[in-house]
Amino acid sequence: MQVRRLIIPILLIIITIVVSSCSVSRRTTSRYQTLSQRAQVTLQYNQHQYNMSSQVRVWRNHFIAVSVQPMLGIEMVRMEATPDSLWIFDKMNRKYVAFTYPEIEQTLNTNLSYKKIQDLLTRPTTKKQAPIHMEFTSGKHQLSVSCIFSHREQNTLQAPTRTKTNKYKQVTLREILPL
Repeated sequence: MQVRRLIIPILLIIITIVVSSCSVSRRTTSRYQTLSQRAQVTLQYNQHQYNMSSQVRVWRNHFIAVSVQPMLGIEMVRMEATPDSLWIFDKMNRKYVAFTYPEIEQTLNTNLSYKKIQDLLTRPTTKKQAPIHMEFTSGKHQLSVSCIFSHREQNTLQAPTRTKTNKYKQVTLREILPL
């Protein structure tokens, strides 16, 4: 399946687009130490549309975990962020890529930081929230992403659990992205 091969590059592009194109409000949810929320993501890649759910968990100023479940609640991709590094796991192909923020900034030419990711994921929600919508075009390929957050719970999470890397093969960012 072609989309399986594209999951990690698409997730990296989504993170890059969100962080570089959205201005993040300074009014984040200020009373939380942990935050858990669901997100419905619609991804349109060229002529194909995919709907998937994701689970976002944030431990303020410490750790972020985003789990993408495109079908039947099966986790296919997981992103983990710490203040100094970002990890993306392709659970189906048992691969992962890990990099620091300066490495991703240099490779994708964007200003990415843990704080920007955290601020975006913890921005205030409203009952009639408009989706975050982003578009990206590279040559003849078009990617459009819409995301709506829901079911937010604050201060209910236990200590975070990192994914163990011994089950996965580490690959470089250049092996995953067609640069």
